[in-house]
Formats: sequence, C-alpha cells, structure tokens
Amino acid sequence: MYDPDNRALGRVDAQSNFEMFGFYIWNNVRIGFQTFAGGVLLGLGSLFFLIFNGIFLGTIVGHLTQIGLGPQIWSFTAGHGSFELLAIAISGAAGLKLGAALLAPGRCTRRAALVLQGASAFRLAGGAALMFLVAAVIEAFWSPLQLYSNTPKYAVGILLWLLLLGYFLLAGRGAAAGAPTPSAAGPDAA
Repeated sequence: MYDPDNRALGRVDAQSNFEMFGFYIWNNVRIGFQTFAGGVLLGLGSLFFLIFNGIFLGTIVGHLTQIGLGPQIWSFTAGHGSFELLAIAISGAAGLKLGAALLAPGRCTRRAALVLQGASAFRLAGGAALMFLVAAVIEAFWSPLQLYSNTPKYAVGILLWLLLLGYFLLAGRGAAAGAPTPSAAGPDAA
C-alpha cells in the first residue's frame, strides 16, 4: 500500500479512488459505530476501542516508519488524519456519555439518564459522522496522490488541524455570550 513505486498510495485491491472512498466510508463508520455503541457496555466498549485503535495505529505507523516508509505513511495520513482521529475521539466521548448515564444516573432512573444523555451523545455521534465523511473524501482523493514533494500534503494537514482546533475552541462562543445563564435569568425565566 505504501510502496514508493505505487501510482496511488494506500490503495488496496481497488481500481479507483471511488472504490477506496467506499472502503473508507465503511471502515470509518464501523470504527465510529463501535466506539460510540461500546458506551452501552458501561463505557468499557468505548474505552476498549479508543485504546485498541491508538495502539493499532501507533504500531502500524511506527513499523512503517522504522522500515523506511515513513514519508509515504506520514504524507498519506497528513491530510485526513485531523478529521478521522478527532471523529474517533468524539465518537468515544459520545459513547462514554452513554456509559456514564448507566453508571451514575444521579437522581434519574438509568433509563431516563440514558435518554437524557443519549440526546447529546447522538448529536456528538452525528457530528463525528460528518467528520468521517470529510476524512473519507480527503483519504480517497487527496491522500493517495504522489506529488513531487510531500510539503503540500503536510501543509494541508497542518492547515486542517489548525482549522479544526480553531473551530472547536471558538464555535458557539458568540451565541453563548448573549444567552442568559439559568441563575442570572431568575426563576421566572421560561
């Protein structure tokens, strides 16, 4: 997959980037769903898949780097890595919300806590699904390109990490600043 002589990096038994797009969608959805749904096992499934994916990806990248294929794997993952890795982490966080609702429901029944936490967990999972889609597009059509230099691929990767970091640090700040807090709104606020 990462042989420097390959016309397109990362291609596995596929004739086109469209076929790889389909594979990446399937793979990303599978990982995201496992990581999210594992939360219903008191969060243990989510933790397992987060740790497993971290060890698995680290092992593969470390091995390929050690045998001299570092430029190929790093340039391949640079562009889509931000979306895919953050989507996995968000899927895990959503799954852990489900697990926390079951482990510590507070004054609610476990069912009520799961329904309450499930609403925000599903929003997180939906956002992660969109990120997985973006990652699959980048992974299928940008990541496999063999350019004269890897610098553009690294630059795009850095740019995408910075854009996502900026989004997650700043998103919703304007709306939240104008909204009254429950304590400031008083008891008559609807």
